[in-house]
Amino acid sequence: MIKGWKNIAISFGLPLIGFIVYWYFSLTPLTFQSLEFWMNIFLYLAVSALISYTLDARRDMKVLKINGVIAAIGILVLVVSLVIGMPFFRSKSYANLITHDTGVFEEDMAITNPSEIPTIDRDMAERLGSRKIGEVLDLVSQFNVANEFTQIAYRGDSIRISPLEYVNVWRWFSNRSEGIPHYVMVDMVTGDADLVDLEENIRYSHSGFLNDDITRHIFLKHPTTLFERPVFELDEEGHPYYVAPIVKRQFSYLGPKDVVGAFVVDAVSGEINRYGLDDMPKWVDRVFPADLIMAQVNYNGQFQDGFWNSIITKRGVIQNAKGYNYIVLDNDLYLYTGLTSVASDESNVGFLLVNSRTKESNRYDISTATEWSAMDSAEGSVQEKEYTSTFPLLFNMNGKPVYQLSLKDSAGLIKLYAFVDGLNYQRVGIGNSLQLAWQSYNGGEVVIDDDEVVLEGDITTISGKVSLLQAVVVNGETVYYFTLDGNNEEIYTIPVSISRELAFLKTGDMVTIEMQSDMPIGIVIE
Repeated sequence: MIKGWKNIAISFGLPLIGFIVYWYFSLTPLTFQSLEFWMNIFLYLAVSALISYTLDARRDMKVLKINGVIAAIGILVLVVSLVIGMPFFRSKSYANLITHDTGVFEEDMAITNPSEIPTIDRDMAERLGSRKIGEVLDLVSQFNVANEFTQIAYRGDSIRISPLEYVNVWRWFSNRSEGIPHYVMVDMVTGDADLVDLEENIRYSHSGFLNDDITRHIFLKHPTTLFERPVFELDEEGHPYYVAPIVKRQFSYLGPKDVVGAFVVDAVSGEINRYGLDDMPKWVDRVFPADLIMAQVNYNGQFQDGFWNSIITKRGVIQNAKGYNYIVLDNDLYLYTGLTSVASDESNVGFLLVNSRTKESNRYDISTATEWSAMDSAEGSVQEKEYTSTFPLLFNMNGKPVYQLSLKDSAGLIKLYAFVDGLNYQRVGIGNSLQLAWQSYNGGEVVIDDDEVVLEGDITTISGKVSLLQAVVVNGETVYYFTLDGNNEEIYTIPVSISRELAFLKTGDMVTIEMQSDMPIGIVIE
């Protein structure tokens, strides 16, 4: 029989050893703001009580009483924390987790050249990156391309990046002294993929094991800090970093999370710098996770007029579009999501652009069809192909709201591009390229079949003097039909969206037309 202090020492010490090992691998933050930490405490107390009960034949109740008191206090703290942090008492605080300024749609989302819209999504970027590493045979057996493909703003461009990852633990063990030598960069506009050589190789990553794991590396340095999953990023010189948002629960231990800063970790040296929101480096993009922003958008739309209004009358209650996308504006990354009334999901009341570094939010009060309606309309236009749509972005094109999206096949490859009228979502233009889709949208022509159009055809030019000219308004846009001297049988059709100079075109003018795949894509009026 084991008595007294020996029983207590074994009952508390033995499970403590096991929990230290578990803690190393589970990476549970040592903070009351972590729900997992509370669960571990209760589990530890239960195991400790079980060991004490098993060891003491006389059933000495000391350990059980100690554990019972600690558990009761913990449960009381959690219950009180849950109650005081409920929206019923803090509806305005919930609503103010994010606030919106008024944006100017005509300026902020204006697009004059459809070919500048980024269309490469994560799935497509992953395929392009995998193809790139396949070109380097000595890398294939050692590394894969990680499936991170973070979208960031890099030198003003919208790109997706992802480091290589070790194939397995044995490849990590044999290569860890040298590290990961490359990362993949994919341009979201052109689709160009580059395998970037590093002067100093990456040591810390999600594919590293033990202390080379980037999350564990941060955790061991800051075990009492609650932070989100580190995200791969680049500075403006192309040096690799990981950014881990630091979060703090608001209003109580079980309240909603909000970002208060970030750990910026050099992926090569492992140096960790902690920044607040006010002194965050400008090249950092991914500070506020998308799911956190989307939750706060719903809090703002739900509790703006109080708790009871959100339950009973629901006057003015709005929610996010249950989907989002990203766009780069002025070298900053913004999350885009639509806003719709909870009373009706047939139309949007506007949309938001939220800066993913600062959480500054612009609201655009413009009534349109929902993103999901636009997606369904585009899919329905080619329903025989059974393509699925990406979540769209809304642009100001020729002064009108227009959704742009891509259509992918069952393998996740982008096959077609689409423009959908934001006001009349039954008006759809589809083509193999953005330019062809835009021409289809404006010209009211039939859907361009992907088996008949060559996307990457050579660009040729045709010059001549305009002989016959006629301007016609088609679906709200002016389209110019004209012929050139010497060939009145060839009629050129060009919408004004291709070039605003067309508004000044007249017979007798010399023009040079750029053609691709027998389709006009540009015009210069001499």
